[in-house]
Amino acid sequence: VPSPTYTLLCSQDRLEPLLRTHAERLNPGRIHFGTALVDLAVDTDGVTAAVARDGQRERIRARYLVAADGAASGIRDRLGITMAGPRDVSHNLNVLFDADLGARVADRPCAVYTVSRPDLHGTFLAVDNRRRWLFNLVADGTDPGLDRLDDAACIRLIRSAAGLPDLPVTLVERQVWRAAARVASRFRHGPVLLAGDAAHVTTPYGGFGMNCGIADADNLAWKLAAVHHGWAAPDLLDTYEPERRPVAQASARESHRRLCDAIDAHRHGTSPRGRPSEGLVLGYHYRSAAVLDDGTTAPTGDPVADYTPTARPGHRLPHTWLDPGRTRSTLDLVAGTGYTLLAAPGADVWAHSAASVARVTGLPLTCHALDAVLPPPELASYLDQCGLHDDGVLLVRPDGHVAWRGPSTVTVDPVEVLRLLTGPRRPVSGRGPGSGR
Repeated sequence: VPSPTYTLLCSQDRLEPLLRTHAERLNPGRIHFGTALVDLAVDTDGVTAAVARDGQRERIRARYLVAADGAASGIRDRLGITMAGPRDVSHNLNVLFDADLGARVADRPCAVYTVSRPDLHGTFLAVDNRRRWLFNLVADGTDPGLDRLDDAACIRLIRSAAGLPDLPVTLVERQVWRAAARVASRFRHGPVLLAGDAAHVTTPYGGFGMNCGIADADNLAWKLAAVHHGWAAPDLLDTYEPERRPVAQASARESHRRLCDAIDAHRHGTSPRGRPSEGLVLGYHYRSAAVLDDGTTAPTGDPVADYTPTARPGHRLPHTWLDPGRTRSTLDLVAGTGYTLLAAPGADVWAHSAASVARVTGLPLTCHALDAVLPPPELASYLDQCGLHDDGVLLVRPDGHVAWRGPSTVTVDPVEVLRLLTGPRRPVSGRGPGSGR
């Protein structure tokens, strides 16, 4: 299996309180709601933000600012960063409602139930697969009048789509919106970095939007932390855009294709084409100065549908289970606060030298001998999957992407590898194998 986890359906109204609780636990007293950005000044050394809260204004000086203020990002517009890509692909109505539909689909629980009739094109999205549902009506006419539907019309629409004319329905909320697939021309403006919907907007088809936004944060957070704590040069932040923007473009493009396929299928009375998306969600890889290319080629196949686990630099570290009970994965070995070194059995001398260099320079590095965490049969299979020989080494970034893969020969110096990965101005010093003594 490509991942130790499985798809989890969790509605936004349940997920966001969990995220808030976790954020407040990590940074008590520093997470503010009901706060608006009212002014922003950007210079070469950072930003000065004016925020308003409870009728009071406060000025905040920061070295960096992450603009995660949504698809209609005011920060992005203020900086003159444009968006490119299709807009108004479809007009849509979302209706959140309560109705006892659980028993109707008990024999076929799904995340999405599509309704396609000549007079109606929409989907029921399960919130809890029992009483809470979201109905999305897709209208591709020039003037569908979705914003003029009242409560009674929405209830009639839901009953008609469900094929249950007497279904008791309680409306919770509704929203009219337009689907788009657009990507910002830049993800960075000096000390300001765009993330999430502020940087890219996808259609809901394929479910790529949230994955893409979370991966932005995963990519950016460790780089900001590395620069802030001094173990990487500010140059490391230059790798954010070249790594994440191509993934955003691919996600927006595929989401647009899937929505257009669904609209065309509805128009012609056919079933929409479907294909997996593991390649796009799990198989993408990075090319930047934060990845040291080893000259190998990427796996072949459909970049959207096909995912081939590989430890080629830039790709995600492959998953395999560490224990028979399948409670821990190789992904659990990846440290969140620095680089992780995974060493094959013949690479122990190089690994010890790299660890010594890291201690001297203050670079956070967690080391694991693969033969200490994997039994022999699984070890041989994993080394083969990772493209490692018996003296091979992987350096893995905090976001789980492989930064470097190489043999632990005397010609490869840990000092040079770590210097290249942490930025040219990082004062790494020390002597490793092959550096001369």
